[in-house]
Amino acid sequence: MLVKTGIIEFFKEKRVNDIFHLPGIHTLPLIEALSFENINVYMGRHESGAGFMADGYARSTGKTGTIIVTPGPGLGNVVTVCMEAYNDDIPLVIIHIDTGVEKTGRGTLHELSEPEGMFRGITKSTFTVTDPEKTLSVLNQAYDKAKGGRKGPVLVSIPHPFLEREISNTTDILEHRRDQAIIEEKKDGESTLEKILFRKKRPLIIGGRGLMSREGRVLIEKICLRSSIPFLTTTDGKGVVREDAIYAFGNIMQRGVVREMVELSDLILAIGTRLREADAVRRGVRLKELVHIDFDERWMDKNYRASLKITGDIDSLMKGLSGVFEDKNFEWDLIYLKKRYERELNRLGREHIGYRMVKTIRDVIPDETMLVCELNYPSYWAEYYFPVYEQNAFIMPRGISPVFCALPVAIGAKIGMRSRPCLCIVGDGGILPTVSELSTIIKYDIPVVIIVHNNGGYGILEDAMTRRYGMKGTMLLNNPDFLRLASSFGIKAKRTKTLEGLKKILLKDISWDTPYLVEFTSPVLPPPWV
Repeated sequence: MLVKTGIIEFFKEKRVNDIFHLPGIHTLPLIEALSFENINVYMGRHESGAGFMADGYARSTGKTGTIIVTPGPGLGNVVTVCMEAYNDDIPLVIIHIDTGVEKTGRGTLHELSEPEGMFRGITKSTFTVTDPEKTLSVLNQAYDKAKGGRKGPVLVSIPHPFLEREISNTTDILEHRRDQAIIEEKKDGESTLEKILFRKKRPLIIGGRGLMSREGRVLIEKICLRSSIPFLTTTDGKGVVREDAIYAFGNIMQRGVVREMVELSDLILAIGTRLREADAVRRGVRLKELVHIDFDERWMDKNYRASLKITGDIDSLMKGLSGVFEDKNFEWDLIYLKKRYERELNRLGREHIGYRMVKTIRDVIPDETMLVCELNYPSYWAEYYFPVYEQNAFIMPRGISPVFCALPVAIGAKIGMRSRPCLCIVGDGGILPTVSELSTIIKYDIPVVIIVHNNGGYGILEDAMTRRYGMKGTMLLNNPDFLRLASSFGIKAKRTKTLEGLKKILLKDISWDTPYLVEFTSPVLPPPWV
């Protein structure tokens, strides 16, 4: 059997039904073979776009995203994608069809002497196939590495000449020992936690993406309701539980009631979250005594010193945690806190257009809608205050906080979850580098709805230049007519300058089963942290 056929058998065994790529001369043999299979191959207009589609697919489904890239510039164009996935725990398998070692040093098309070197430090592991007979074994190891323990991206380099090589029967090669993730589990964690909880009156739980599972939601609800404990999230934990629940108070970065709760708490349990500088420290969040529960110790003690560190499989650890809290009840009055919190949100609605915008959107879109954001003012307000009701329904890549990713991430998210509506919020500066992916939306009939917040420039940077240096107009942009641009791709579009107009478009013009672009024009909005 040929190596390329073996690769397809690997996809089938792992149930990889959706693959993202941008073709090149080196990948054509594999693409030819895939054309005869029941595997969806989505061709983007740039490798970065295809890579972020795989990222969005992984975020919305919980599965592993798969990318096929060509050597040289093709591989280089997914470096940013890989940085984001590694720093945000997103499982990706990047299959790099390389030029081949025997070609190195001859000036071969797209040649790089050590291409894997670019990915050291931004992948869990890199793999190189040096023997065609071991292709499937290597792919299996890479896949298991991406999914095991703390998830993340892996790179597999397969020389282009191998694609037409014969290999032995796949049955033998597919028998491999699973590459088990290294998990350090402290057996005395529960008993030590019992001691720490003694005489505690106001513990508080912070959840991250590590809790994003059905089991995690059920157990958090059970613990918080039974023991009267408030629940907060980091940005990537939004949606772990329904944020309209009596015990749920949204993102830890908020001020007001949330900040007061954090300051009054006498113990913080951070579960499945990295507690990175960007998640909390940067916004002035200070924690007192901390118990940190996560897959491993990679992020522990980086920003907050923990009194107790517990590592292992989060779902398993949560079952033990539920037992620890079974007979405990604490002093928080959740009903009182929730009423105060709601009054605070009403005040924000009177004072800040940014909050009114995200509330307007929340009030008129379906509960299960996936909201995809990147770095722009409406997205920052959504990060803080947009209530999320379903898991994996708020997607804002925050590993390295890339710009120019929201549109392709939304495309991938929608491909992964066709049954859910998908809304992408992007700035006028953020959409232009990826606007070619509107072609991908039409080519594959992907009904993503896009809100372009047009403030005529890189609004966040314009605000910073004005505040810090008294300089205005340095970050302004010359924009196209976004409605005509969308129309040129065959996408319906409307423009509005008011929130009432935005509400009417979302209610009356959008069906969620066809792509649509809404341009919302407004001046630069103040951010939620000012």
